[in-house]
Amino acid sequence: MRECRSQIIAAHVALALSRCSMIERVYAQAVVDIYHERTPLHARTLEFHSSRDPYDDARRNGQIVKRLLDGRVRMPVDLEESLILALPQPYQQHLQAELAERLGLMAAELPSANPAGQQHQVGDLISDVGKALDRLSPMLDDGVLDERDAVYAEAALRGLEALQARAATLCDGIRQNVLKQGGCLRSVK
Repeated sequence: MRECRSQIIAAHVALALSRCSMIERVYAQAVVDIYHERTPLHARTLEFHSSRDPYDDARRNGQIVKRLLDGRVRMPVDLEESLILALPQPYQQHLQAELAERLGLMAAELPSANPAGQQHQVGDLISDVGKALDRLSPMLDDGVLDERDAVYAEAALRGLEALQARAATLCDGIRQNVLKQGGCLRSVK
C-alpha cells in the first residue's frame, strides 16, 4: 500500500531535520511564515498563534506543526506548500520530485529570468551530469546493464531524472528568453 502525501511529506521533513543543521523550531517558524505569506486570510484552515509573546507563539506553533507531521492531526491541503517550501535544499527538491512522480510528472525548476540565476541553472546542470555519471558508473563497470545492477538502479534513476529536470528547465529558458516562445514546462513526463 502506498503512503499518502502527508506521510511522504512527514518522512522528508524528518530526514531533513535529522541530516541538516535546521532545528524543528526554526523549520516550524518557516512553515508559519510561508503559510501566512502565501495563503490568503480567507483561505486559511489553520490558525497559528500570534500574540505579544513571540517565544510562546513559536513554541505553540512548533507543537502544531509537529502534530501535523506525526499524524496526530490531519494535515490540511493548504499547508502542504508551506511544509515543502520551508525545507532546505536538496530536501525540498527531492520531496517535490517524489510528489510530482506520484502524478506521473517530473518536477523541473522554472527558468530564471536574470543572468545570475541562468548561470546558476547551467552550473546545476553540469553538477547533475557529474552526479548522474557517478551513480551510473557502478552499473557500467562490467559493460552491461542487467539484473546484477539492481542495487544501483534506484540511485541511478534519481540522478538521471534530476538531470532531465535540469535540461527541461534550460530548454524552457531558451524558448522563453532567446526564441521568445512560450515555455515547455507545462507537464514534462
